[in-house]
Amino acid sequence: MLALFLRDVRLSVRAGGGALIGVIFFLAVIATVPFGVGPDLNLLSRIGPAILWIAALLACLLGLDRLFQADREDGSLDLLVLNSDRH
Repeated sequence: MLALFLRDVRLSVRAGGGALIGVIFFLAVIATVPFGVGPDLNLLSRIGPAILWIAALLACLLGLDRLFQADREDGSLDLLVLNSDRH
């Protein structure tokens, strides 16, 4: 499992560092939300976990287009669409 993870990390770095954009976006959201909410530490401690989850989910959406890019280029997605039209 670790070897597969390391392989995917190497491939993403070779593809142009798209994963780094997600990490930077995550850190930017985490850093800017307290400015919008205000200095109330009680409120920040209550909404902190939710902000972390929302920032992580939004950062994952940035790389979602590259998830099926290879399948789209080699025609695999077209075959799936054609196969689903028959049913």
